[in-house]
Amino acid sequence: MNMRLLVVEPDQAVRDELRAHFHREQIEMSVLYNATFLVRRVEQELPTAIVMRAELPVSEAHAALRRLRAAGYDMPVVMISKSADVIDKIIAFELGADDYLVEPFDVRELTVRLRTVVRRRASVVYAAPEIRERYSFGDWQIDFATRRLIKDDEEVDLRSSEFALLKVFAVNPLKIMSRPSLIALLGMRDTGQTERGLDVLVFRLRSVIEPDVGSPQYIQTVRGRGYIFVPCGDTGKGSEARDARSSRIKTPRIPASTEHAQMHEAWA
Repeated sequence: MNMRLLVVEPDQAVRDELRAHFHREQIEMSVLYNATFLVRRVEQELPTAIVMRAELPVSEAHAALRRLRAAGYDMPVVMISKSADVIDKIIAFELGADDYLVEPFDVRELTVRLRTVVRRRASVVYAAPEIRERYSFGDWQIDFATRRLIKDDEEVDLRSSEFALLKVFAVNPLKIMSRPSLIALLGMRDTGQTERGLDVLVFRLRSVIEPDVGSPQYIQTVRGRGYIFVPCGDTGKGSEARDARSSRIKTPRIPASTEHAQMHEAWA
């Protein structure tokens, strides 16, 4: 697995240790001493993943991570920190970090964690922010570039995992998505999560976007098959969504191999 890492670390001793280790692992590494120009450096280098010191100070690291995600860059970020406080971890994850490693740690563990988060999201194209217009369904709009969900000009908060799931559905409308495929696509298998965990995630997303969680219009369950996303909603007022959904259920046109390939195209 070829990786290009960007390490944001003010301590030269730590940088030297990481550089020596990653050189032995044949992993490219560039450095940034502070996070002020993180987005600019990412634009220039397009790293596979980022390792960032949480204490830059903390507010600087958090602001940089927020700007990175707002700019649409979705490559994995692993935070390293001297703090094991659960609040610090929660804040990092809420801002978009993919992993959080507390010092002291073995650099071999950092390498394993990096490879895990990169593999977990290997089907995502990280090259640059997406250039596309907002995607609309029902009363909702998804802004892929800024990772926002909008309704009536008001931004609605979504967790990173919820946005990732919605994104998969949005780029695969009217396609039956099997639970195992969704689990693999979202990287849930690497964290030991099961179909039950996926169902909980679907329920959380439905709780945000569905008018009635008990009778979902957009994310519908196909018994024994998985889920299907119906952008126009199955409200009973028109036949288009029902007919499309029915045709997918009764005579699926997507062979398993093709569906799997399209899953990997979905994470753009």
